[in-house]
Amino acid sequence: MAIKVLIADDHALLREGLRKILEMEPDIEVVGEAADGREAAEKASRLLPDVVLMDINMPGGGGLEATKMIRNRHPHINVVVLTIHDDDEYIVEMLNAGAAGYILKDVEPAKVIDAIHRVHEGESFIPSDLMTKVFREFKKLAAHSNKATAAALDQPPQETDPNAERLTSRELEVLQAIVNGKTNREIANLLFISEKTVKNHVTNILKKLDLSDRTQAAVYALRHSLAKVE
Repeated sequence: MAIKVLIADDHALLREGLRKILEMEPDIEVVGEAADGREAAEKASRLLPDVVLMDINMPGGGGLEATKMIRNRHPHINVVVLTIHDDDEYIVEMLNAGAAGYILKDVEPAKVIDAIHRVHEGESFIPSDLMTKVFREFKKLAAHSNKATAAALDQPPQETDPNAERLTSRELEVLQAIVNGKTNREIANLLFISEKTVKNHVTNILKKLDLSDRTQAAVYALRHSLAKVE
Protein backbone atom coordinates (compact mmCIF):
# COMPACT_ATOMS: atom_id res chain seq x y z
CA MET A 1 0.00 0.00 0.00
CA ALA A 2 1.41 3.37 -1.04
CA ILE A 3 2.53 5.95 1.51
CA LYS A 4 0.22 8.96 1.17
CA VAL A 5 2.09 12.28 1.25
CA LEU A 6 0.87 15.87 1.57
CA ILE A 7 3.31 18.63 0.48
CA ALA A 8 3.06 21.96 2.34
CA ASP A 9 5.17 24.80 0.95
CA ASP A 10 4.40 28.33 -0.23
CA HIS A 11 6.51 27.96 -3.39
CA ALA A 12 4.52 26.34 -6.20
CA LEU A 13 7.67 25.49 -8.14
CA LEU A 14 9.10 23.54 -5.23
CA ARG A 15 5.81 21.70 -4.66
CA GLU A 16 5.64 20.72 -8.31
CA GLY A 17 9.25 19.54 -8.31
CA LEU A 18 8.73 17.47 -5.18
CA ARG A 19 5.55 15.97 -6.59
CA LYS A 20 7.34 14.84 -9.75
CA ILE A 21 10.21 13.32 -7.76
CA LEU A 22 7.97 11.52 -5.28
CA GLU A 23 5.57 10.22 -7.92
CA MET A 24 8.49 8.35 -9.47
CA GLU A 25 8.50 6.14 -6.37
CA PRO A 26 6.14 3.17 -6.74
CA ASP A 27 5.24 3.13 -3.05
CA ILE A 28 4.60 6.86 -2.58
CA GLU A 29 1.42 8.71 -3.57
CA VAL A 30 1.15 12.52 -3.36
CA VAL A 31 -2.44 13.09 -2.26
CA GLY A 32 -2.36 16.88 -2.08
CA GLU A 33 -0.53 20.17 -1.80
CA ALA A 34 -0.89 23.17 0.51
CA ALA A 35 0.48 26.70 0.19
CA ASP A 36 0.34 27.63 3.89
CA GLY A 37 -0.05 26.17 7.35
CA ARG A 38 -3.80 26.64 7.63
CA GLU A 39 -4.38 24.89 4.33
CA ALA A 40 -1.98 22.13 5.38
CA ALA A 41 -3.91 21.49 8.61
CA GLU A 42 -7.24 21.54 6.76
CA LYS A 43 -6.09 19.17 4.03
CA ALA A 44 -4.41 16.87 6.54
CA SER A 45 -7.76 16.44 8.29
CA ARG A 46 -9.58 15.89 5.00
CA LEU A 47 -7.07 13.74 3.12
CA LEU A 48 -5.50 11.91 6.09
CA PRO A 49 -2.01 11.47 4.61
CA ASP A 50 0.56 9.22 6.23
CA VAL A 51 3.28 11.88 5.99
CA VAL A 52 3.26 15.67 5.62
CA LEU A 53 6.31 17.43 4.18
CA MET A 54 6.14 20.76 6.01
CA ASP A 55 7.87 24.07 5.36
CA ILE A 56 8.20 26.43 8.34
CA ASN A 57 7.81 30.02 7.19
CA MET A 58 4.72 30.37 5.01
CA PRO A 59 2.38 33.36 4.59
CA GLY A 60 -1.11 32.90 5.96
CA GLY A 61 -0.10 30.42 8.63
CA GLY A 62 3.26 28.81 9.34
CA GLY A 63 4.46 25.25 9.71
CA LEU A 64 4.92 25.35 13.48
CA GLU A 65 1.26 25.90 14.33
CA ALA A 66 0.16 23.59 11.53
CA THR A 67 2.36 20.79 12.89
CA LYS A 68 0.92 21.24 16.38
CA MET A 69 -2.64 21.14 15.03
CA ILE A 70 -2.03 18.10 12.85
CA ARG A 71 -0.28 16.12 15.58
CA ASN A 72 -2.96 17.00 18.15
CA ARG A 73 -5.83 16.07 15.85
CA HIS A 74 -4.20 13.11 14.09
CA PRO A 75 -1.31 11.57 16.06
CA HIS A 76 -0.87 8.89 13.38
CA ILE A 77 0.13 11.51 10.77
CA ASN A 78 3.90 12.02 10.72
CA VAL A 79 5.39 15.41 9.89
CA VAL A 80 8.76 15.85 8.21
CA VAL A 81 10.08 19.41 8.19
CA LEU A 82 11.63 20.42 4.87
CA THR A 83 13.14 23.87 5.23
CA ILE A 84 16.06 26.21 4.59
CA HIS A 85 16.42 26.91 8.31
CA ASP A 86 19.16 25.11 10.23
CA ASP A 87 18.92 27.41 13.28
CA ASP A 88 18.94 25.62 16.62
CA GLU A 89 15.71 27.30 17.76
CA TYR A 90 13.74 26.27 14.68
CA ILE A 91 14.80 22.64 15.02
CA VAL A 92 13.89 22.42 18.70
CA GLU A 93 10.55 24.20 18.20
CA MET A 94 9.49 21.89 15.38
CA LEU A 95 10.54 18.74 17.25
CA ASN A 96 8.67 19.91 20.33
CA ALA A 97 5.64 20.54 18.10
CA GLY A 98 5.69 16.87 17.15
CA ALA A 99 7.71 16.65 13.94
CA ALA A 100 9.29 13.23 13.39
CA GLY A 101 11.87 14.43 10.89
CA TYR A 102 13.81 17.56 10.03
CA ILE A 103 15.77 17.98 6.80
CA LEU A 104 17.11 20.90 4.80
CA LYS A 105 16.06 21.79 1.28
CA ASP A 106 19.57 21.42 -0.09
CA VAL A 107 19.62 17.64 0.47
CA GLU A 108 19.56 15.10 -2.34
CA PRO A 109 16.07 13.86 -3.34
CA ALA A 110 16.99 10.41 -2.04
CA LYS A 111 17.23 11.85 1.48
CA VAL A 112 13.67 13.17 1.29
CA ILE A 113 12.43 9.79 0.10
CA ASP A 114 14.40 8.05 2.85
CA ALA A 115 12.91 10.39 5.46
CA ILE A 116 9.39 9.62 4.27
CA HIS A 117 10.00 5.88 4.53
CA ARG A 118 11.71 6.17 7.91
CA VAL A 119 9.01 8.18 9.66
CA HIS A 120 6.27 6.05 8.10
CA GLU A 121 7.93 3.02 9.71
CA GLY A 122 7.81 4.72 13.10
CA GLU A 123 11.39 5.95 13.12
CA SER A 124 12.74 9.50 13.22
CA PHE A 125 14.88 11.23 10.65
CA ILE A 126 17.21 13.90 11.96
CA PRO A 127 20.72 14.08 10.48
CA SER A 128 23.48 13.86 13.08
CA ASP A 129 24.72 17.40 12.38
CA LEU A 130 21.25 18.75 13.19
CA MET A 131 21.05 16.62 16.35
CA THR A 132 24.25 18.33 17.45
CA LYS A 133 22.44 21.66 17.05
CA VAL A 134 19.54 20.35 19.13
CA PHE A 135 21.95 19.34 21.89
CA ARG A 136 23.62 22.77 21.78
CA GLU A 137 20.26 24.52 22.04
CA PHE A 138 19.26 22.46 25.09
CA LYS A 139 22.52 23.43 26.74
CA LYS A 140 21.91 27.09 25.95
CA LEU A 141 18.37 27.01 27.31
CA ALA A 142 19.55 25.25 30.44
CA ALA A 143 22.30 27.82 30.92
CA HIS A 144 19.74 30.63 31.02
CA SER A 145 17.70 28.90 33.71
CA ASN A 146 20.22 26.94 35.71
CA LYS A 147 23.99 26.71 35.29
CA ALA A 148 24.06 23.45 37.18
CA THR A 149 21.56 21.97 34.75
CA ALA A 150 23.66 23.13 31.83
CA ALA A 151 26.72 21.46 33.31
CA ALA A 152 24.72 18.30 33.92
CA LEU A 153 24.02 17.99 30.20
CA ASP A 154 27.65 16.95 29.79
CA GLN A 155 27.41 14.33 32.55
CA PRO A 156 25.99 10.81 32.60
CA PRO A 157 22.47 10.41 34.05
CA GLN A 158 22.18 10.71 37.82
CA GLU A 159 21.45 7.54 39.76
CA THR A 160 18.44 9.29 41.30
CA ASP A 161 16.82 9.78 37.89
CA PRO A 162 13.89 7.32 38.03
CA ASN A 163 13.53 7.21 34.25
CA ALA A 164 17.18 6.29 33.77
CA GLU A 165 16.95 3.62 36.45
CA ARG A 166 13.99 2.00 34.68
CA LEU A 167 15.96 1.52 31.46
CA THR A 168 18.14 -1.56 31.06
CA SER A 169 21.71 -1.27 29.82
CA ARG A 170 20.60 -2.66 26.45
CA GLU A 171 17.77 -0.11 26.22
CA LEU A 172 20.27 2.66 26.93
CA GLU A 173 22.42 1.36 24.08
CA VAL A 174 19.41 1.41 21.77
CA LEU A 175 18.52 4.91 22.96
CA GLN A 176 22.05 6.11 22.21
CA ALA A 177 21.77 4.66 18.71
CA ILE A 178 18.43 6.45 18.21
CA VAL A 179 20.07 9.75 19.17
CA ASN A 180 22.73 9.04 16.55
CA GLY A 181 20.03 8.63 13.92
CA LYS A 182 20.44 4.89 13.40
CA THR A 183 17.69 2.87 11.74
CA ASN A 184 16.33 -0.32 13.30
CA ARG A 185 18.40 -2.35 10.86
CA GLU A 186 21.56 -0.39 11.67
CA ILE A 187 20.92 -0.80 15.40
CA ALA A 188 20.38 -4.53 14.91
CA ASN A 189 23.69 -4.85 13.07
CA LEU A 190 25.47 -2.68 15.62
CA LEU A 191 24.25 -4.66 18.63
CA PHE A 192 24.12 -8.09 16.93
CA ILE A 193 20.40 -8.55 17.56
CA SER A 194 17.36 -8.92 15.30
CA GLU A 195 15.29 -6.01 14.01
CA LYS A 196 12.30 -7.45 15.88
CA THR A 197 14.28 -7.28 19.12
CA VAL A 198 15.23 -3.67 18.36
CA LYS A 199 11.56 -2.80 17.83
CA ASN A 200 10.71 -4.43 21.15
CA HIS A 201 13.42 -2.40 22.90
CA VAL A 202 12.15 0.83 21.30
CA THR A 203 8.59 0.03 22.41
CA ASN A 204 9.79 -0.60 25.97
CA ILE A 205 11.82 2.63 26.00
CA LEU A 206 8.83 4.70 24.88
CA LYS A 207 6.58 3.01 27.42
CA LYS A 208 8.98 3.48 30.34
CA LEU A 209 9.63 7.14 29.48
CA ASP A 210 5.95 7.80 28.68
CA LEU A 211 6.78 9.06 25.18
CA SER A 212 5.03 8.54 21.86
CA ASP A 213 7.80 8.33 19.26
CA ARG A 214 11.53 8.02 18.61
CA THR A 215 12.01 11.74 18.07
CA GLN A 216 10.66 12.47 21.53
CA ALA A 217 12.93 9.74 22.88
CA ALA A 218 15.99 11.32 21.28
CA VAL A 219 15.08 14.77 22.59
CA TYR A 220 14.37 13.36 26.05
CA ALA A 221 17.69 11.51 26.08
CA LEU A 222 19.61 14.69 25.31
CA ARG A 223 17.67 16.76 27.83
CA HIS A 224 18.25 14.24 30.62
CA SER A 225 21.79 13.17 29.71
CA LEU A 226 20.78 9.61 28.95
CA ALA A 227 22.77 9.80 25.71
CA LYS A 228 25.09 12.12 23.80
CA VAL A 229 25.43 13.07 20.17
CA GLU A 230 28.39 11.15 18.77
